Amino acid sequence: MMQTPDSYLPQLAETSQPLYTRLADAIERDIDSGVLPAGSRLPPMRNLAYDIGVTIGTINRAYNLIAERGLVVGEVGRGTYVRDREKPVPFPTASTRLAAPPHKPAQHPVFDLGENNDAVMNLDTTSAIHAGQAKIIAEQFAEIAARQPHMLTDYVPGIPPSWREAGSLLLSRPGYAPSPDTIVATNGAHAGIMAVVMTLTAPGDRIVFETASYASIARSATLAGRRVIEAAMDEDGLVPEEFEKLCARQHPRLLYLMPSLNNPTLARLPAARRKAIAEICRRYSVWIIEDAVYAPLSGDTDPPLASLCPELTFHVGAMSKTVSASLRAGWIACPPGYAGRVQPAHRMFSGGGSYPMKELASRLILSGEAERTLQKARTVISHRHDLLRTALEGYKLRSNPTCPFAWLSLPEPWRSGPFRDAVLQRGIMIAHEDDFKPARSDVTFHAVRIAFATQYSDERYVKAFAAIRDVLESGVTGHATII
Repeated sequence: MMQTPDSYLPQLAETSQPLYTRLADAIERDIDSGVLPAGSRLPPMRNLAYDIGVTIGTINRAYNLIAERGLVVGEVGRGTYVRDREKPVPFPTASTRLAAPPHKPAQHPVFDLGENNDAVMNLDTTSAIHAGQAKIIAEQFAEIAARQPHMLTDYVPGIPPSWREAGSLLLSRPGYAPSPDTIVATNGAHAGIMAVVMTLTAPGDRIVFETASYASIARSATLAGRRVIEAAMDEDGLVPEEFEKLCARQHPRLLYLMPSLNNPTLARLPAARRKAIAEICRRYSVWIIEDAVYAPLSGDTDPPLASLCPELTFHVGAMSKTVSASLRAGWIACPPGYAGRVQPAHRMFSGGGSYPMKELASRLILSGEAERTLQKARTVISHRHDLLRTALEGYKLRSNPTCPFAWLSLPEPWRSGPFRDAVLQRGIMIAHEDDFKPARSDVTFHAVRIAFATQYSDERYVKAFAAIRDVLESGVTGHATII
């Protein structure tokens, strides 16, 4: 076992990050550069704490952080060692885990999904709008149950061609129509994206996200041992020049992007940037996951990345934002030759799919019912969008009449966390910016996301939007916390 020289001392960068984060980053740099090769034993925490002049608790947090990144493994009584990333990671046992604080389950409010004024009103979901599709879904399900009752109790025996045809139709855009033989049917977009992650990357590989994004993917990837890095974005989305710097310096394996409509900022990546990013990915051999779940709603007509860089792009879509989130129906258009790898990865990662749900979702698409539901949903979204714009007139609000959420920039001196808490005191749940950050970051937006997808009456929405405006105008002094 290789030992770390007693003289080893990580060089901390002068940034505004917490000390334990800077320490973890310094050790990570030394591992990447070879200063700490695989098998090296890190200094005992007590010794390093003395050398740097900090508490043992700071060192413990840093060591835990690099362990979460998949860089080291701790062995009780022996120390912490740099992991050989070319070998499989052993499953930690009680004797090899690093010490971790006890986990306390988060406390979540009870949401009001109807007209119960005593529960919290949920303006924190962007699932499909209720537009009368429940009746169609029930009828289609009853027909499947009547014609194929045995499939209500069995595993999925195979992938019918109609499922791939439905996926090809759902994912098609102006100038882009993926071939059915490239299509993989998935249990929603999230499970599909993680199947791609597991197919293309290994523990320790880096995945790039925008500084505001669908953070659940980043957290799932981190849980699987992948390393998340952030690329700068502006009001138009990912900045190609900043992304290229990351590619040159950190050699990421994969880019996750929402070009048609970023959640939560509503940024839509311009065509010129899409071409630039496609060329960067081709130059540095970076795979692309193009999350297009909001594309049908957004009306995006610019060419998708899958049409610009088909050999590297996995184009993902689902019905969760347009028809039904409960069906758990998604599809991926893969680069040539990769559908046969992603489909078994999805099965192993998710446990397999549900025949009735996939068959039902495919029928809704192929019959045209999904498209008709989408058009009805757009009408509802546009109406609620107008109610919100009217209620918050005069405030900086980024919105789109086809999108079921808006991005509210907060006036001074509001910060997103306290504002979210103040709104929650009024019985309304919204999302603040930290909910969308893929990793700890110095970037601040001072913004919150307000969604209006849940089925409430216009009167309830008007009252909720008025309450949010009242919180904005009352200022933080009206919501001071006594401690």
